[in-house]
Amino acid sequence: MAGLIGAVVWLFAGAAPIAAGEAPSVRAFDFGNSLTGATMPAWHEELGASAGCRWACAAWLGAGWQLWPHRDALLAGRDTFGAGSQGDLTIEEDLLKPVAHHVRRFLQEPWDARVLQLFASHVSLVTNRLWGRDLGGNRGVGDLAAAADLVERCLERAEGGRVYVDQVWPPMDAGRSPPPDERPEWAKTMPNLRAAEFPDRDAFDYAARWQQPYALTQTHWTGHVHRTRDFSVRVFRGLEQKFPALAREGRLRMIPAGDLFLELDQRMRTARVPGCRDIRDFYTDVQHIRFGLPRYTVAALFFYMLFDAPPDRLDWRLYNDRAKYGADPYHDGGELLPITEESAAAVHAAIREVLATHPYTRWTGRGLVRGS
Repeated sequence: MAGLIGAVVWLFAGAAPIAAGEAPSVRAFDFGNSLTGATMPAWHEELGASAGCRWACAAWLGAGWQLWPHRDALLAGRDTFGAGSQGDLTIEEDLLKPVAHHVRRFLQEPWDARVLQLFASHVSLVTNRLWGRDLGGNRGVGDLAAAADLVERCLERAEGGRVYVDQVWPPMDAGRSPPPDERPEWAKTMPNLRAAEFPDRDAFDYAARWQQPYALTQTHWTGHVHRTRDFSVRVFRGLEQKFPALAREGRLRMIPAGDLFLELDQRMRTARVPGCRDIRDFYTDVQHIRFGLPRYTVAALFFYMLFDAPPDRLDWRLYNDRAKYGADPYHDGGELLPITEESAAAVHAAIREVLATHPYTRWTGRGLVRGS
């Protein structure tokens, strides 16, 4: 099944100058769910190496987890809520490990970067009950409070770090689940088949959905207003207020995946991305993205921002190998959207344009240098 939309916050320790012949190096620890998983974190080391960089990544991915369960589990050293089955997301079994394993790695190993995927339905929400469970008292479960708490925890271990807020793309609405005799082959053996596997593609207007305002009075999940540009900007500005030094020093930045998808949608509609009619071609179900070009696109965006450098040397062929992805029991990746030299170049051009003109990326493209 598909995952809900969110954003990602990165915290990256200040980088020292790269000596001649020395490979730029980043060690990243990811907090997220299957949307973070769509970048294929286990492949980052190989992808980075293709560009002459050392990119190590550890991913703590919980099915349906928002930031506040990660925060609470990190502080307690155990799963305090059992949120792994919540939030309508799927995680491959081989990616799921005990909470204590991730907490131990986070606390005991050195990390240059932390990835915090925003995922809640509210910027700010204090409640004593959520997902049908008693929280044991009022808790801040909105993305701003949970992100700020985790940034505080990260800053304790990484002085001079960067914080990145990364938008992710908005979802489509669910369509109609076809009767058994009309289902495609992949759906005939899929358990718990739901309408969300069949998005209403014809009705989806990416630009309209992405640019709608966040409504503070909106009820839980209604209207998808938490998966918009406005939502991510509100979180970003809230973090600017909570961490003025990070903002003042240019160490608070945004990874604009949602805005990148908007740019790509516009380019696709004018035939500037070979093999794609519009951004709907990137979607598998209502919100997961397909194997191939879509997943490479987000991974390349991460590389751009994390290494503050262009990805032109990245070997996109890694994301073009269907066998490398393995089984797809939940139909998250679906049919591979092939990558070509032309489509990879088109994606790279869109990323450079968005990052260079975006008000919150502060991207230089100069690579890892002290104070950048």
